[in-house]
Amino acid sequence: MSKIIEEILKLPKKKKIELYYALQENLDWDDNYLAEDDLTPEQWKELDKRVADLETGKVKAIPYKEFKKKMDEKIKALRTTSASKSNA
Repeated sequence: MSKIIEEILKLPKKKKIELYYALQENLDWDDNYLAEDDLTPEQWKELDKRVADLETGKVKAIPYKEFKKKMDEKIKALRTTSASKSNA
């Protein structure tokens, strides 16, 4: 592991979160950031299907903050369930 990663891992949680968001904002993604060999043919097919579903209105996109909130709630519920089972 690189020295910089080791130093980052020593940071308090709040500072790690600040760094996470700063890096996200700094990344300059273009339309072609996925290379052809980054995904398997099956993964490309699934990605194409999902894009088509969005474009045709078959599914509706939600804002990232809403998605993140839902995922955080699910993860919290899973952890709670898992902790309950291990304490039983």
